Parts: sequence; structure tokens; C-alpha cells
Amino acid sequence: MYIIDRANVYSEEEECIKTNSFYIKNNAIHSIKPAIFKTPILKMDVSSFIMTPTHVMFDSHLPSENFQLLKQYSKKNYLLKGCHTIITPFSIHYEYQFDQELHKKRISLLNSPVDYVLALRLPIKTLSQSLIRKCKKEKIAIILVEMEDESSISKIPWGWIREAMFPYNPILIPAVLSNKEAKRKAIIKVWNEVLNDEKIPRLVDEIQEKTPITVKNLKKFGLYPKRGDLHIGGEINYNLYFKNKIVAEQKGIHYDNDRLAIMVHKGRVITSENVVVFRPGCGEEIIINRTSLFV
Repeated sequence: MYIIDRANVYSEEEECIKTNSFYIKNNAIHSIKPAIFKTPILKMDVSSFIMTPTHVMFDSHLPSENFQLLKQYSKKNYLLKGCHTIITPFSIHYEYQFDQELHKKRISLLNSPVDYVLALRLPIKTLSQSLIRKCKKEKIAIILVEMEDESSISKIPWGWIREAMFPYNPILIPAVLSNKEAKRKAIIKVWNEVLNDEKIPRLVDEIQEKTPITVKNLKKFGLYPKRGDLHIGGEINYNLYFKNKIVAEQKGIHYDNDRLAIMVHKGRVITSENVVVFRPGCGEEIIINRTSLFV
């Protein structure tokens, strides 16, 4: 038992910093108070830092064939950036590849030092009712849909897709293959018009690589509050940033050029400034049982 005392916790949703103290018991957050706990147990004063939940990032280029490459890649892109959960897709071109590619992806992540959520990436022409049912069965809650032009969107029987998605409702994410900005905008515009009319669960835009995913999208994916929130009963997953390295702006706090002081995952210190404790295979697959619970 111990207390994380006087933590300056940044709330992304409210775009403000609140001071709270966390009572930690049995390796979980037992209670949270805005005031100081008057309890004669060990206290860890973190008032000189900014505290956030650990980040979740999307990465479709995770190396898996070389352990040393994976180690350096994970340190640089996740562990030194306060990220201990990634969303990473396996790709198929045809439906019959689903089971094999899913199995290969899971095997490739056995040495992962971070937790992970599996997603599916496929061309829009491959999207079908039976494939959606496979995703529901395997609890694949995130599907990236590749598109080269807007005309392909109208060719999909979205009404049948919507029926197949219910009640699990995987979230569809647009993945535009064109490099032309005007073309990309045209595809995204049609994507949102059609899927909004059909009431299909989706993201309105593409997802950025290696960038902290917003709480809004974590809620859509069904990852919140397991990730992206510090709450009673939750795991002890948090980042501490040096205050003098934080840049506060009207729309939030930017961490791109900030030095991470500490990242803690499940109560263990993973990163301390530039020193990383690399634990291959400690990453676990996070299964999403239902999407959009808090949307």
C-alpha cells in the first residue's frame, strides 16, 4: 500500500490539470481524492510532474522478424514516448487468408514488450458479411478499409454489413491509398456521407501512426477506460512528465519535444528518463468485448 500524492493530472477531455492523490492497494487504484490522504503510509510526492495515463498508439509497421530490431524499434517509438499499448493490424487481400494471417500476427507478437490490440486491414472490395462475422467471432473490433477511389464505397451492400456487425459493431477506419490531397478529401467526404446515412460505426478520418490516440477514439474502440483513464479499480498505468518540458496550449498539452520522466505499467517502472527496462514477451493481447460503450 502507498499513496501517489499531489499528482497534477492532465485531463484530455476537459483540457485542464487537476490535483489528485491516489491510494494504491493490491496493485490497483483503490481510491482517488482531490485532497491529501491523512494516512500514515508511504507517500510518493509527484507534485513536480504532470501526470497522464500511458498512451495508446497505432502502428502498422511493427517489425517482427528480428528480435534486436524489435527491441530498438519498441524503445524508440513506444517505451521512450510513454506508450505501453499499441493497435496493430494484420493484412489480407482475400477472405480465405483471415485465419492464417491472424495466427501469424499473434505468433509475431509473442515477444512484444507492450500490450497490443489486433486490427484487420483489407481492401474495401473484400469487406463482406461473412468476414464481419469472422471479426466478431475473433473479437477483432477495429477494421481498416483500404480505398483507392470514392466510387468503390457505393458498391458495398452497407445495409447487410450493418446487420452482420450487430451487436458487436466493429469500428471501420478509412485507409486512403491515394497520395493526392484532393483525392483523399473526396474519398473521405463520400465515406462519411455514405456510412453516416447507413449508420455504420466508423472513424471520420484516417488514424495517425505512432501518435497518441485520443480518448474520444479510445471510447469508440472500446479500449476506454481500461486504457486512457486513471480510475478506481484500474491498473496503475501512468506517465510523469517534467513540468518544465511541457508546452501548454489552448487545445491541450503537447508531448512531442518533452522528456518523459517516468512511465509505469501495472505498477512497474518501465521507463525512467532515457533508461528503459525491456521485458520481451510481457505484452498481452487486449481483447475488446464491446465497442462504443462510453460514446
